[in-house]
Amino acid sequence: MKKKGFLTLAGSICVLTFVVVFTLALCIPVQAAEQKPFELTISTIPAGFSSYVMGVALAEQINKNSKWLKATASEGRGPAEHMKTLIRKPEKRTNYLFFNTTWDIWEAKKQLGTYAGFPFNYDEFRFVTLLGIAGNGLCTLDPNIKSGKDLVGKKAIFDSGKGKGRQIAYDGVLEAAGVPVDKVKFQYASGKAAADNLRDGLVDVIYTGHILKKLPDIYGNSPFQAELVATKKVYFLSFDEKDVKAFKEKTGHPVALVKVPPKMLGPLQTQPTGILIKPLGFAAHISMPDEVVAEILRVVYENVDKFKEYTPMGAILTKDTMASLSVPASSYHPAAVKFYNAKGIKITGFDQ
Repeated sequence: MKKKGFLTLAGSICVLTFVVVFTLALCIPVQAAEQKPFELTISTIPAGFSSYVMGVALAEQINKNSKWLKATASEGRGPAEHMKTLIRKPEKRTNYLFFNTTWDIWEAKKQLGTYAGFPFNYDEFRFVTLLGIAGNGLCTLDPNIKSGKDLVGKKAIFDSGKGKGRQIAYDGVLEAAGVPVDKVKFQYASGKAAADNLRDGLVDVIYTGHILKKLPDIYGNSPFQAELVATKKVYFLSFDEKDVKAFKEKTGHPVALVKVPPKMLGPLQTQPTGILIKPLGFAAHISMPDEVVAEILRVVYENVDKFKEYTPMGAILTKDTMASLSVPASSYHPAAVKFYNAKGIKITGFDQ
């Protein structure tokens, strides 16, 4: 009897001990597994452009404000080269954040320009957050060139290479306006080289470069444009809203038009000037891990006021504009959509 009583007591003690330990275990918070370090590459465009500076800014903010995500900013050649790199080298897809535009995605899906003959499911590339808004127009030193129809027989630079995105948009809008673009003598050069050609009298018209630098509608000149305006009498040609609308309806191109108030682009800009605007964003392949995308956006959201300290373009990046790329939710990385919904950030655009 004594032995049986002892065993019963011992069993009761064991059960009681188990209950106490189990209860205590429930009360002690379980610490989440520590996130493993992750190396991120941020590639934009050549140094000297605002988009490159924004890439550097994002890398610095990530490295200052994330315990596990580390970023390296690098120069790139542009959206086409970024996407082609990830198509050729799938091993880079999970940790490569890159500069992209809504225009480029449209061109890629249409297999136009630099994307011709380079098939891929371009829906796999998704936007993460807004980078900035770029604007492009036309300018000349000849006061007799006042509209697109005056370009016939003239030498013009619309982009840095044949068939590139700006050239496609310009041609489409001008054709909608009844301009025979096949009668324009095209040359090709990057911004500064284009401005030098115009300054030296080698061409008659070139594209302009602008950025949205203050909300809601304050635009400034890109460096090559600012230098040209400071040294020459520059006249601006204006795109017409009905022509832009006709081009969009015919092709589905994401181009939008804004009217820049007089004098904002230069002293000889006496009338509101229609320029084409293009949303710029940081993008990634859909296989980038959700937690990485969420961490990038957390850093941007919590430090969004810091970006204007790097470049005027950064001033339009706010908590409310992070998803203002004028594309639907399906064009964003799923983790970005989840982040924006949780924060109550509207997925919209500056033209809406």
